[in-house]
Amino acid sequence: MNEHLTQDAPGTQSHPVAQTKTFNPGAGLAMVAGLAAAGVLTSKMARAVSPPLRFADIPGTGNIKVLNFALALEDLETELYFQAIDRLTDGGTGGRDRPPGLQITGLGIGESQRDVKFTRKFTTVEREHRDFLRAAITAAGGPVIQPFKYDFGINRLSRRQVVELVFTAEKTGVAAYLGAIPFFANKDFLGVAAAIQGTEARHTAIFADVINDLFGTPLEVAPTARMNGGRDQPLTPDAVLAAVSPFIIVS
Repeated sequence: MNEHLTQDAPGTQSHPVAQTKTFNPGAGLAMVAGLAAAGVLTSKMARAVSPPLRFADIPGTGNIKVLNFALALEDLETELYFQAIDRLTDGGTGGRDRPPGLQITGLGIGESQRDVKFTRKFTTVEREHRDFLRAAITAAGGPVIQPFKYDFGINRLSRRQVVELVFTAEKTGVAAYLGAIPFFANKDFLGVAAAIQGTEARHTAIFADVINDLFGTPLEVAPTARMNGGRDQPLTPDAVLAAVSPFIIVS
């Protein structure tokens, strides 16, 4: 991903000679997380959680633990979308789970641009995923994981970096839901997990198309027959948490 993470002027498109790329979701997110680990955290007093979170750190047991794991990811995605839309457009402060004192400088990209349109539309979807999971865990008796604060170094990201980070987070979400399936205690929530996973997959495909349209970088989002028999590869909860931990901050 990092060979083309360059600043693009707001509202412009660049189309370098491109080859189709295959994104490994965990590796892709970890690469972008390296920006945070390298010191782009916005808050002077903030630092990334260390050591990385593990599935054992997620509260609850059985189905509740898996749902809290999913909620932590939806919290992260929701906050990423809030910060991304502010960065792409006119600036702002992000969402509920932003770093303290965050002020986002906008790139001034217009609402008619595809990256802005889909980022804004999917912000609402991810927020609804988050709120649904929190309500489901509460109804099942909890405990409910407390939201973290998320720092993506958003003010240091170009337009292309922002869109690719959103894409990679969505693609990682697809693998994360698949990897969490073995940890369910029974089938009670498999339908819910499958429904959200399917939505994440469609978001991934749309952002792949946006990246190709804006930056001339075709991405392979669906595995071919030569890649795991045409099936998406799961990521274990520990692998996912290790990849996203550089974005989780503690004061």
